[in-house]
Amino acid sequence: MSIQRNAYVVMDTETSFRNGLVFDFGWTTITRRGEVLGTGDLNFLDVICKEKPYYVNKIAGYAKRQRHGIHRVTTFAAGRRLFNAHLSWLKRQGYRIILCAYNAGFDCRVLGETSQRMTGKRFLMHSVDLLDIWGNWANSAPKAYDAPLTASGRFLSTTAQNVYRFEMQMPDFIEAHTAADDTRIEAQILMRVLRRKKKLHVVKSPRDFQSHIWELFEVQKETANV
Repeated sequence: MSIQRNAYVVMDTETSFRNGLVFDFGWTTITRRGEVLGTGDLNFLDVICKEKPYYVNKIAGYAKRQRHGIHRVTTFAAGRRLFNAHLSWLKRQGYRIILCAYNAGFDCRVLGETSQRMTGKRFLMHSVDLLDIWGNWANSAPKAYDAPLTASGRFLSTTAQNVYRFEMQMPDFIEAHTAADDTRIEAQILMRVLRRKKKLHVVKSPRDFQSHIWELFEVQKETANV
């Protein structure tokens, strides 16, 4: 089957306090038109038993979400299989898979490290393309972008929360910092990028994000100086 459509798998992670192991993983898969092709909302109990989550105060909220059937507690190995099964389904439907994250270099790294630690295997079972949402947003950022300054006072903040506030004109929006919830807002940011029809920077390996980092830094400086 020839691949004619892109599936943008927007993922996000939350990590443990000490060694940065992924304990919360979510994804929202969309088409260019915004059609949702699948979602995931997983907590990894074996990671939580091993290390304290960074946002430990959110654990009670995860349990409540599980009771309402919108969240799944499992092991990292089972979660890895579930996610890769979703990618397998996308491939069978003829989609080109573009794995995305707001900070893709970070999420790719911690998922890979956690997978090696918990399963001894690579996280991905499929070959995919990779896209950094922040970098592509910065490359197409509106000249009118406005946000609080970063701690250094040199740049406008481009966190997912501040970018979402600007793009959706919701100045009081507060990011949930739970993986599945955050993928939904990051998918909407990605939709804004896609609608601007700028050439996307898509790579084959997480290592390629590093080669692009200085170019993106210059883009951020230009955005900050507008």
